[in-house]
Amino acid sequence: MCEQKKNGGIGIKDVRVMNVCLLAKWRWRLLDGVNVLWKDVLEEKYSPCRERLFEGGALAWPRYTSVWWKDLVKLDDFGGLGWFNDNILRKVGNGMKTSFWKVKWWHRASFTQLYPRLFMISSKKEVLVGEIGVASKE
Repeated sequence: MCEQKKNGGIGIKDVRVMNVCLLAKWRWRLLDGVNVLWKDVLEEKYSPCRERLFEGGALAWPRYTSVWWKDLVKLDDFGGLGWFNDNILRKVGNGMKTSFWKVKWWHRASFTQLYPRLFMISSKKEVLVGEIGVASKE
């Protein structure tokens, strides 16, 4: 049924693929948009679980979490692990919105994943990149 008419189908779009495309569009807008009211509202509502957009996974959701938000976070589960996050780059900027340990900002894995023993002994598990220090360009 989803085949093109010229190939013998009736040309109906695959709803699952369309849903993934729309979720990817929303996720991109959340990550890229600036000074947009709807983004500010969503960030305020979901601020405790916003980093999951970058990390993936869904351990425990707050009771008020919508199905749409859960699908947005689990977007990488469709078509292979990490397909969305592996194809975008995070611009750290001043680093005041980027977790040093939990976000994949330097390599393809977070420092928590790359250096689990170091993370375990760290006294600053919630530190941001901008709070760590200044990197020199020598």
